[in-house]
Amino acid sequence: MSNEATRFSADRQPTRRRGKEMRTKILEAIKEETKLNEKGFYKAVAKKALSEGDTMMMKELLTRVAPAAKPVAPAVQFDFPENGTPVEQVDAVLRAVAAGKVSPDVGQQLVAMIRGKLDVLEISELADRLAAIEAQLDEGK
Repeated sequence: MSNEATRFSADRQPTRRRGKEMRTKILEAIKEETKLNEKGFYKAVAKKALSEGDTMMMKELLTRVAPAAKPVAPAVQFDFPENGTPVEQVDAVLRAVAAGKVSPDVGQQLVAMIRGKLDVLEISELADRLAAIEAQLDEGK
């Protein structure tokens, strides 16, 4: 059985409704002002950019059609002790940076990843220890 106070009905409706998305509002305004649908509006923008030589609009269209690639860190190869301690792993990264095999910014990212792994391990260990303590307390009752 569900609680009547939490069920929607014809009389019981949410008071705050989510409105239309901004994109929908803009497209509706364009349609009201120009009688163009979405595709017609895009065609008009492209025509204006190309026929009038509007460089700003051309640039905007180009970035929509072919967005700039996001920068990606380069792949690096160096001796990394996968099963080593975190200190050994950080030392390996520092040696690779010092030897010029890894750029300093990529080395910093690698050290941050090692630190993040340690944080996750610490939280996992604490959760396991807490569960063991709770189990012991439950046995004692």
